Amino acid sequence: MDSNSRNRPRPIPTRGVAALRPRAVFVLGVAALLLTGTFLSTRVLRAQTQVRIGVKATGTMKSPLLLARFRGYGPVGSLPNQGRTIARNDFELSGVFVVADVEPVEGKPTADPSLAGTVRVEGLVEVGGGGGFFQFRGQAIDVGTGEMALERSYPFTPGTLRQTMHQFVDDVLEALTGERGIAETKMAYVKQDGRVKEIWMMDYDGENGRQVTHDHSLALSPIWAPWGSELAFTTFKRGNPDLYLFDLNKAASYPFSTRPGLNTAPNYSPDGKWIACTLSRDGNAEIYLISRDAQTAKRLTRNTVIDTSPSFSPTGREIVFTSNRTGSPQIYVMDAEGMNQRLVTMEGSYNDSPQWSPKGDKICYAARHDGIFDVIVMDANGANPIQITSNAGHNENPHWSPDGRKIVFSSSREGKRQIYMMNADGSDVLRLTSDGDCFNPSWGPRAKTRLASRS
Repeated sequence: MDSNSRNRPRPIPTRGVAALRPRAVFVLGVAALLLTGTFLSTRVLRAQTQVRIGVKATGTMKSPLLLARFRGYGPVGSLPNQGRTIARNDFELSGVFVVADVEPVEGKPTADPSLAGTVRVEGLVEVGGGGGFFQFRGQAIDVGTGEMALERSYPFTPGTLRQTMHQFVDDVLEALTGERGIAETKMAYVKQDGRVKEIWMMDYDGENGRQVTHDHSLALSPIWAPWGSELAFTTFKRGNPDLYLFDLNKAASYPFSTRPGLNTAPNYSPDGKWIACTLSRDGNAEIYLISRDAQTAKRLTRNTVIDTSPSFSPTGREIVFTSNRTGSPQIYVMDAEGMNQRLVTMEGSYNDSPQWSPKGDKICYAARHDGIFDVIVMDANGANPIQITSNAGHNENPHWSPDGRKIVFSSSREGKRQIYMMNADGSDVLRLTSDGDCFNPSWGPRAKTRLASRS
């Protein structure tokens, strides 16, 4: 097991959110980029799309969650405590709850109107039907009304306990907010060892780090396909910066774009039918769309300067990207057909690596001020840029979580670059990796399975 799995994320002291200062900011140019189980039972007692008990799918409001000590029936050993530890971490990392520890209660929940807006979670682990299987029974209760928001049973083995707890927490989030959580998601990133850079992946909380590519070359800029079992990335394993696709189910990669010159900065369209990227086959770095079957390439930009780092809007109708057409790299937006190209960053002289938020209302990017890289979040139209990292080394490569509540990024605040997670306002910073030189994080999609479809 990688040492990432042995070192849990730990809080990093943060300073207050600072406003973006109208001076020099950062771009990561192309040259720098290239060098550097089935359920036993289910009972959902309300419509899953309803936002309930004060828990909001968006915004910064947090609801109190009373997490009971998980009980165990039969020879279950430490599994209840292990499972509760995982679930507690997931609830805290969700950004939705303030978690308090309580003792379990027996029998039917009793309403307590004085605690309206509070959630209570109970858990029970017992021996399953043999063969090393156990069963976890989880409940989420509206304390104010005494009503059961979620009650579900999950079969598991000791080896799938983490996955089961992640799934339970995501089920609770969906039952309460109508939107699935992020506990089941994965992250991809680049890890450098000497002169070699390989693609790695890990669970969203930094656990279970494992190597994906083994090319003993330079691999950069991994990005997830919408269906979650494929990564696109740039590799130099054949000498040229080529785009490859990695099938996670088959543990195999294959070439996607090996055109002469640059094949970099891939980004999937929301429907997965196109990959936006940077090609220099015509002698200059321009943004193209390449069909997922690699048969069609459409050029979107036409300049004598560098256009790179495309990122689709969640509707797929627009693309945000970086261009230095005004003399310094800035953030631009264009229609997905390449029309209506317009500047959206109005402050700073170096801005790069834009990523559109899942809700479509925000864009995050990297900026440089006085030689230091920091993460900025602005409205999708370029208004209200806010610097959300400060006084903590270089902070780069920001990428949104699928629910838009979190941002993953790389930072050198403790020496070598590592992967960190924070809330979208810059608070609650957690380090996810602990060894090597790690950067270029990409947050994977949520599982397509939804609570209602399993009811």
